[in-house]
Amino acid sequence: MLAGLVVAGVRRVRFLPDSHGIVARAVDGFRPGVEVEPLPLMVDYTVEDTVRAAELLAESEAACIVTLGGDGTNRAVAKACGDVPLVAIATGTNNVFPQMVDGTLAGIAAGLIASGHVPSTLARRTKRLEIWLDGELAEIALVDVAISRQPFIGTRAIWDPMTLHELVLARAEPGCIGLSSIGAHLCPLAREDERGLHILLGDGGEPVSAILAPGMIRTVLIRRWRVLQSGDAVEIALRPCTVAVDGERELHIERAGSLDVRLTDRGPRLVDVREVLWYAARNGLLRSPACPQGEADR
Repeated sequence: MLAGLVVAGVRRVRFLPDSHGIVARAVDGFRPGVEVEPLPLMVDYTVEDTVRAAELLAESEAACIVTLGGDGTNRAVAKACGDVPLVAIATGTNNVFPQMVDGTLAGIAAGLIASGHVPSTLARRTKRLEIWLDGELAEIALVDVAISRQPFIGTRAIWDPMTLHELVLARAEPGCIGLSSIGAHLCPLAREDERGLHILLGDGGEPVSAILAPGMIRTVLIRRWRVLQSGDAVEIALRPCTVAVDGERELHIERAGSLDVRLTDRGPRLVDVREVLWYAARNGLLRSPACPQGEADR
């Protein structure tokens, strides 16, 4: 990824330190004209580090953020990145939001976005699901919100679909793994589709395969489902219930009160790496000399 950034003209990279020293080791012996430095953060190696790093990068007007992770990592970044474009490289368990792509190519695409050599319109605004509890925004999701009958949060991942009561999906793309795979078999939605899905599960419904994780395929029963348009809200009546976002249980609701899940167009700006590379090829951006003219300072 660093090599790709350099080729695209980037000269400054800041990163969030991680417990395994992945970036530091990658940088060791690799400094061909690029300044690489850690963000000035005290890290605890928790998801809150990711949120704070995204916030700091947005405040300092970073030109692009590159993430390495799955849906949960990108959800944490999306909470605080504002309008900064994301290049999301899939390295997680469920990778519906990020893209399976070579790191070098992702670095080139991020660099072309950061240095302004490709149109900013290639970083498109995405959807998100908003969880509103008693009229206040409580959480967001980029892929799915699952309402479970389980009485506690416990281990965060959802492995038993028999506990599921309903799903609200922002994405339902064939070929993806996770709860959104259920929707993909009912009404497949392209990545750029502005719609979503609301699915009710239960006994007596239509059997559908759920590809929950690599090697984990379960059958779920679908009572009914409907398509959502941007701005639609789903009222959740089940009490008590546990709410999972992007595959991980986050909220437990015991009491009465309003609980709504809304499909909105307020997600992060996501870069499609392959689309950027197509643009670069059509416009000769990577012809000799290797680097585009000019340098990116961010």
